Amino acid sequence: MGSISADRPPYLTLTISQALSLEPPPAPEPRQHESVNAMLDTRAEHMPHKLAVGFTSLKDKDWHCESLTYAQVRALAIKTAHDLQASLPPRCTNAKSPNGTPLVAVLAPSGLDLFAHIVALWRLGYGVLCIAPGSPAEAIANLLRLTETTGVLAHASQLTPARAAIDTLGDEQAHVVEMLRASTDGLDQEDGRSWETTAGEDVLVTMHTSGSSGLPKPIYQLNRFWTASMLTAPGRELCAFTTTPLFHGGMSDLLRSIQAGSTIFFHPTADPGALSTAAICRAIDACPHRPAYFLSVPYILDMMFTDAAGEGAEALVGMQLVSTGGAPLPQQLGDQMVAAGVRLVSRLGSSECGFLMSSWRDFASDSEWNSLRIPDILGQKMLRFEPQDPSASGGLYELIVDAEWPTKLVSNREDGGYATSDLYAPHDSLPNTWRYDSRSDDTLVLVSGKKATAPVGETRLKAVPFVSEAIVFGANRAILGALVFVTPQAAGEGAFDDAAQIALLRQLQPVLAQINAASPPHAQLALEMVRLLPPSEAASIPRASKGSLQRGRAYVHFAPLIDQVYADFEEGRSLRVPPAGQTVGGKQALEGEKLVAWLVDTVERINGTRLAQDADVFVAGVDSIQSARIRAAVHQNVELGDKLLGRNAVYEHPTLALLAQHISDVRNGNDGDATTRQSRELELMHQLVAKYSRSKPASLRQEAGGVGTLFILTGVTGGLGAQLLDRVLSQCSGEDHTVCLVRASNDATARDRVLASLDSRFLSQARGVVETDRVECLAADLSRRGCGLRAGLSRQHGRVVTIHAAWSVNFVAGLSSFEADNIAGVAHLLDLHDSLPCAAAADSAFVFCSSVASILANPGDGGGFAENVSREAGDAVAMGYARSKWVAEQLIARHPGTGGQYAAVRIGQLCSDTAHGVWNQSEAWPILIQISQAVGCFPVLNERLDWIPTDVAAQTVLDIALSASDKVYNVAQPTTASQHDAAGWDELYKWLAEDLHLELVQPLAWLEAVRRSDCDSRGLLALWERNFARTPDADAPRFVCDKALALSNALRAWGQDGVDAPLIHRTVQHWRSIGFLK
Repeated sequence: MGSISADRPPYLTLTISQALSLEPPPAPEPRQHESVNAMLDTRAEHMPHKLAVGFTSLKDKDWHCESLTYAQVRALAIKTAHDLQASLPPRCTNAKSPNGTPLVAVLAPSGLDLFAHIVALWRLGYGVLCIAPGSPAEAIANLLRLTETTGVLAHASQLTPARAAIDTLGDEQAHVVEMLRASTDGLDQEDGRSWETTAGEDVLVTMHTSGSSGLPKPIYQLNRFWTASMLTAPGRELCAFTTTPLFHGGMSDLLRSIQAGSTIFFHPTADPGALSTAAICRAIDACPHRPAYFLSVPYILDMMFTDAAGEGAEALVGMQLVSTGGAPLPQQLGDQMVAAGVRLVSRLGSSECGFLMSSWRDFASDSEWNSLRIPDILGQKMLRFEPQDPSASGGLYELIVDAEWPTKLVSNREDGGYATSDLYAPHDSLPNTWRYDSRSDDTLVLVSGKKATAPVGETRLKAVPFVSEAIVFGANRAILGALVFVTPQAAGEGAFDDAAQIALLRQLQPVLAQINAASPPHAQLALEMVRLLPPSEAASIPRASKGSLQRGRAYVHFAPLIDQVYADFEEGRSLRVPPAGQTVGGKQALEGEKLVAWLVDTVERINGTRLAQDADVFVAGVDSIQSARIRAAVHQNVELGDKLLGRNAVYEHPTLALLAQHISDVRNGNDGDATTRQSRELELMHQLVAKYSRSKPASLRQEAGGVGTLFILTGVTGGLGAQLLDRVLSQCSGEDHTVCLVRASNDATARDRVLASLDSRFLSQARGVVETDRVECLAADLSRRGCGLRAGLSRQHGRVVTIHAAWSVNFVAGLSSFEADNIAGVAHLLDLHDSLPCAAAADSAFVFCSSVASILANPGDGGGFAENVSREAGDAVAMGYARSKWVAEQLIARHPGTGGQYAAVRIGQLCSDTAHGVWNQSEAWPILIQISQAVGCFPVLNERLDWIPTDVAAQTVLDIALSASDKVYNVAQPTTASQHDAAGWDELYKWLAEDLHLELVQPLAWLEAVRRSDCDSRGLLALWERNFARTPDADAPRFVCDKALALSNALRAWGQDGVDAPLIHRTVQHWRSIGFLK
């Protein structure tokens, strides 16, 4: 392989940090040129006859290559600049451009004409704004507006969209200039004219995002980004051939080639007749020097490698480097290429930061073409990976580029770093090695708030031979679905009817089984949610210039079809694949035992578990997606007399026996009214209280003679629980000990989850203590007796303080679904607490973190929510979550105990902590603010900011736990003791508007703006529609918090302070630092 080897990577694969470590170049080459113009001048002077660039083209049915030496490149730039100068706008300072560099837009196909105008504009002192041909007029106008660019150089083929963009822009100074025809005649003559000088901080080129998730946005690249010399890099004597257009990724390859003084040839894939394996192979043959590097994108590599004639694969095998980038290459295809001998390398770079990683390796021993490496120490210091979900073990990590990265042009973090939105999985065994997974903007947030990554399913589906494209959808929905585009060969010449589609769906079943086996429950794909589409539909898929899916536009384009897929699924009209040996038939009128047996079989098929008819399906692992599939299966297979089950039917009837009875009742019209159903739930509340209440102490031990306090905490991976842990550790003495009970597979994972939670909330002091032996993080399962601990808690202390802050947050599930993990969990944790000798101490305490939702349905006669034990089940809000909290409060109130105190603390609306502004972005108020920024307006609401920061609430809970003497405490706003109202909604708007561009509008106008946008409302739109339409209470009831206020200075102080501008500003800054806000 000549000068390149496993430990001598070619210049095209070097990351920025590796390039910095190259040997200095020999004189007279400087280590850093002043500008790209200066670098081209140096190349023209010291290597004038070296081929710099070539452009292949089809002329008279033959392929040719028009090539330029470095001396000719300089001459072409000067000649074109001279001919062009009079037609361009004056060189005025551009306020939007870094260093004030004036910009001119270029809109042309990739080729010699575009190249000539780019180098000419550089000579004239302009920065170049590259716009991809085929961009809609709206997108072009948006880029011109964002960059304050008034001049557009357009190829003759692009004049119409360019002029339409100018019309859309409405700027009288903006105008379009038709490009000149580039000529290579007379380029060997010297030209002594002087031109504008450029500096390293001047803009060289402005690229733009692909628009995959909205309108394209500009990215400015400076001259200094591309002026480091790479004459000492390996492999510069070999030529490169790229199919990537000059107006996109090809620009980076061109500039890297100039840095190395090498040669690169461009192929015009958008030209007629150019995009075929045969055309590319003929174009390679036409190059004056045989290319050794082939730079391309996945869809072209797929086309070439799988071409039936075999010459594409042969050409790829003959290259010393085949690079892929721009979009994910299917794993199966890449593996096949490597197995065939292709030296396949993944290169990762970005317009914002330059080259970051590659998979260059020893091809003889290492086949992992998609494992990106950071081999150098400098790179390892400046590239870091942050877990996407800090509270979970394993999972995906986002690449963060450090502020010190030399060619980083964009920052979106407070520390000056850049969060790339690229998500990676770490290699199982190789350090500093990562596998690209997806982009965070490929993430679909379901109505439950859980996240799924669309490309996971898409990649596996596209690996199926009869699938040409797949688009997974599901944002703001309960479950995922997929549009699957069938190849012409699979569709055949016959009708694309139900029978044909069922045959193809049957072939997809094992693929879906693989996808679902590797995915968490919420990210699984039901066969009924896959819609097959004929080959003719594939042409309408919106794509970027590099061939990648424009996801946002695709969702808009296919929105009616996606809506139909969900409607068909929910109402039982989806195509279904009958079991082997059966034909597609009518629905069955099942009753009694037969219906229960059918449900048992159906749930086993969907969930993989065979359940007893009286088992709670949610305790057995049936989630919201599977419950929707069970409901859909009933609609598809069971005769209901044109009636439909309610959306929450499975949740509300969580055993198969109950569900079977409900199905029969619906069919027979005997389901009962809402009042009857509510009565059943209220009765169940009392039954659960009776079932889990203790009639006598679980243990009768004498007070221990130990010293110090044993703290037992649950829920520490959540927002309130993490702050509780921080508060506890800040007050602990050397004799105290803390135990965190965490849902995890083992103790090591439990500790990792706790540390990640503290990191995400900047609780560094607590993190340091957790890493010592003063804190134990134990894997626990509260649904089991003994809380699932492998060993008991046998430490001898003077007292024990248990604070229970863990609870399932599910506002759809019925009460019975909270029994096993939550209600039984309270009983088991009480038993664990009482089993400790020190629980008998008078100052020991067990505190349960409840919710004001447990009493919000009934404010009482005095108009305030009392600080005492509720006696009426109807006091709780009518949802399973609130009712389960009420049941737990009753267990605490009735618990006989062994000594000490047992109390419930009802907590109101929480917000960001006062120190760092960290607020869980999946909650309703943060989502409303995020969407408001996206749509540019904010609703006028009659709301007060009766919020409590998580750190204040945590300190209050701890104060109560250390001094409790009553059964119930309220920690909420406003209190009956409040002397003044909290800040109002108008003040929140004023504070937000200082950081965000927002217009205040009426609620209905805001709702309409949200409906028109493609914003993900996380399923809250219907809730907002109901709440905004409701007439607000003239005098909202307050909370009696006298007992809590008496014990907590923190709560008293917050009652005087309340939400203010600094807290909101900190919150906005934090959201911006993590990319939640722009």
